[in-house]
Amino acid sequence: MFVQAHTIGKFRGMHNREQTMKHFAFVIGALAVGLAAATPARADYAVVRWSDGYCHIWWGASATPWGDGWTKIAIAPDWSTATAALDAAIQNNTCR
Repeated sequence: MFVQAHTIGKFRGMHNREQTMKHFAFVIGALAVGLAAATPARADYAVVRWSDGYCHIWWGASATPWGDGWTKIAIAPDWSTATAALDAAIQNNTCR
């Protein structure tokens, strides 16, 4: 079935067609949804050692605590690996 497009306005020999703009908007929307779905979600964790010797699992390894007196001792891709790294640091006396 053919849908005839309506001319919205003329611009020096070019026609701005309603259907063309609808198709363009659809393609841009589909690309935006596809790009958002293709981007992987990352929730990595870091084990942070404070100056007093205590350690903490910090959510978002790229984000760092404010101020001085801390050191990242491990970066893990998920919570269970970060917990294992924290337990190993406690057993090695790296953390209290």
